Order: sequence, then structure tokens, then C-alpha cells
Amino acid sequence: MSQKKMGFTTGEFARLCGVKRHTLFYYDEIGIFSPALRGENGYRYYAPAQIEVFHVIAALKELGMPLAEIRSYLDRRSPAALLELLDREQAALARKLAGLERIRRLMGRKAELTRRAMALTPGRVELEDQPDRWYVVTPAAGITDQEKFAHVMARHLEYCDAHGVDSPYALGALMPTAAARQGDWDGYTSCYTQVDQPPAGVELFTAPAGRYLVYCHAGSFDTVREGYARLFAHAGERGLQLGPWVLEDVLLDELCCKGYDQYLLKLSVAVLGEI
Repeated sequence: MSQKKMGFTTGEFARLCGVKRHTLFYYDEIGIFSPALRGENGYRYYAPAQIEVFHVIAALKELGMPLAEIRSYLDRRSPAALLELLDREQAALARKLAGLERIRRLMGRKAELTRRAMALTPGRVELEDQPDRWYVVTPAAGITDQEKFAHVMARHLEYCDAHGVDSPYALGALMPTAAARQGDWDGYTSCYTQVDQPPAGVELFTAPAGRYLVYCHAGSFDTVREGYARLFAHAGERGLQLGPWVLEDVLLDELCCKGYDQYLLKLSVAVLGEI
């Protein structure tokens, strides 16, 4: 009997299926997919009908199913088992797609925020009309020390993860206006993450819609005090009454900057009126 009548050799079958020969050897070794027969010369021969079976294995593997589960299915395959498998994998795929869509939205929003930040001109004090903004907060005290801030940040991120908070914004900090005026740089009360929509079941700080005095600072946290000084000096010159909190947002951070000195920070404080 000729080789062609016996079936496809390992090399021929591998080329038909677009895989390497050692993949077929490995699948045979672990018992997931074996040749239809072996010749007297020890050669493996695969039947034409096995091409479809192999593509089923490849499709299940692409879905992320472990080889052990694929082998289990093939050992007990039946129409009912197929329906069970398809229903389970469709549900798993739907969850994966939802997760990927969430990541896609976050990436798009992060790109939008980064482009906005790149278009800003640092070193200027300006008035901005802002909509309502929401912040998930974690109380803290004295977070100017890097070690303390690291602990607060870890606690905050753990809280956000536990409550399903997804945000494209970098962490920020809340500073009482009075403390900043007095030069109390240990006066930060909270670190926060801004969110585009207020999530349920979490502690929120709301910055109400209105006019804000803002300053963009190019540089590290160590030099941001200069920004506070310019902000308060401008308010004094214009006779502006400021709100009780300064929002210290990080617009460009370690994700895109090589070092603190390249950060872009934004200070925002509500304008309540004129003195």
C-alpha cells in the first residue's frame, strides 16, 4: 500500500494545517491528537478527516482553553457536550470582550487627556469654567513624605480596585487653601482619583461646577509650591475670594515622563467671588 493511500505523513499534515511537525509530535505524546495509524516502518499517518478535528483543537486553544480541557472534551465529545462547550465558551468570550472594551475606552480617554495636557502652557494663572467633577478619596495626613505617600497611594489603589473604580486619571491630592497659604505643606488631607461618572458605594469628594483659578506647573512636587504662591498672588491682586480646597492634579506623570522634573501638575481652586 502506498503512503498516499495510507494517509498524510506528519510533514504533509503539518503543512496542510499550518503548524510545525513538533506540534503534532507533542499532541501525540500527551494524547490529545494522534495519527490515524502507524505504518510498519513506524511512520505516522493522518487521515483526511483529522484535518477538521485539528482545526477544532486550534480554535479551542485560541479561545484560551487549556490542552487538558480540550483533551477531556474530545474524549467525551457528543452533540450535547458540544452545546455545553459552546455555551460556556461564548459566555467566557463575552466577559473577555467586555473587559477589552473597558480597556479600549480607558486607553482612548487617557490619550485624550494626554493630548489636552500637551496643549497647555505652563506658568500661567488663568480662570476656567469647570463642570461638576467627582473624586474618589482616601483620607491621609502629612503625605508630602514619599514613604508616607507610598502607603497612602497603595491603600487608595486597593480601595479603588475593591470597588471597581476604573479611571484614566492619575492620582491627585487635596490641599486646604488655608494650609497652603500658611505654608503648611504637611496639610494635605486626601489623595484622590478623578472619575468621569460618580460610582455608587464609594466615598466621593465633589468639586462643584463654577469658575476656578488654575495654574499649570511644569516640574516636580518639590517645586509646586511656586505654583501655589503664584496662584495666591494672582488672587490677591484681583481681589478674588477663594474656596476652601486646592485640587492638585497630575496631568503628565511617570507613565510618559522620565523623572519628576518633567511632570505637569495643575492647581485648581474655586473662585467664590470678589473681596
